Amino acid sequence: MAANQYDIIIVGLGAMGAAALYQASQRGARVLGIDRYDPPHALGSSHGDTRITRLAIGEGEMYMPFIQRANQIWAELEAKSGRTLFHQSGGLVIAPEQGAAKFHAEGDFVDLSARIARKFGIAHEILDAAQIARRFPLLTPRDCDHAYYEPESGVLRPERCIQTQLELALADQAVIHACEAVVDYRADASGVTVRTDKARYRADKLILCAGAWMSELLPAPSRDKLRVYRQVIYWYEAPDLTLFDPAVFPYVIWIGDAPADFWSVFPAPADGLPGVKVLSEQYHTSEEVHAISREVTPAEIADMHQRLTAQRLRGTTERLLRADVCLYTVTRDEHFIIDFHPESRRVVLASPCSGHGFKHSAAIGETLAQLALDGGAQFDVSGFALEKA
Repeated sequence: MAANQYDIIIVGLGAMGAAALYQASQRGARVLGIDRYDPPHALGSSHGDTRITRLAIGEGEMYMPFIQRANQIWAELEAKSGRTLFHQSGGLVIAPEQGAAKFHAEGDFVDLSARIARKFGIAHEILDAAQIARRFPLLTPRDCDHAYYEPESGVLRPERCIQTQLELALADQAVIHACEAVVDYRADASGVTVRTDKARYRADKLILCAGAWMSELLPAPSRDKLRVYRQVIYWYEAPDLTLFDPAVFPYVIWIGDAPADFWSVFPAPADGLPGVKVLSEQYHTSEEVHAISREVTPAEIADMHQRLTAQRLRGTTERLLRADVCLYTVTRDEHFIIDFHPESRRVVLASPCSGHGFKHSAAIGETLAQLALDGGAQFDVSGFALEKA
């Protein structure tokens, strides 16, 4: 086989690409992964030290096979690497009993999560405001709030997950080209040509999972299907960080009366970044990926602390220790894209995105490898067709 000839080329080595690289290399494929930066990095969508993973996926039953398989793969990766990738902290979804804002395009997310949990036999409880405050005294719910509590869920360590899969793929003879940007690609009857700012490569199949840069790689009629939204992650000082250890403090998804009231707080693993991580989400201003500011303003910092964190959480101060920008790539219906290119089944398109993809990524990587190598996948991906996005 020629030096620049591969079975599969994967463009983008974030959560999905790293998982696909690992899965394809496990199957003995000669695979090249290309990323415009040096993964794992903090310039895309797959960073932040902790990411929520839930067992009951209120976004829809079509996600359940992926989360179930992903949890198996995370455990397999922990056993292979000797690294802790998952912390079981339990998790809360808090919302007003009436009139909650939609979350990932779904209404009444507490009830939706509970319905999925009942159907799939997932341990859970519904707590009223008094029970929330009693069980988790650092939280200050309103009388109108209630919560879905899932004790077996927790947080993943995203950079560590990506790094582990990349290292295991390298050990299986995968090739990684970091700091190399894809310029274009072309599929023909015998394969796919990929041109970067450094070289030209040839492969039998191509997987495109470039995150916030995905619009540049979609077929021209579909490039308006994705929007990129700038999000900010904050870490505030906690005088006693042990109060936020995953053994005693859950992740919290807090859905308010309006979209601007959304807020999350995360447990703080002892070996994680210092401080308590909190974030909100905004979907009112999308931007071109190359124009997004990485600077976090004093006004943003003050708003996060005064309007959201101080109103809902005890145990932190207003002193900011760190802030990072994260990019959410979002479809119009806030579901995923997992499909073949409309002009060639040699090219797999993947944007498992919209702010709720990381938890599924280990299984989605396996699915992408199956689509490329086998022409089909174990799980049904028809609900994620490009034409539906």
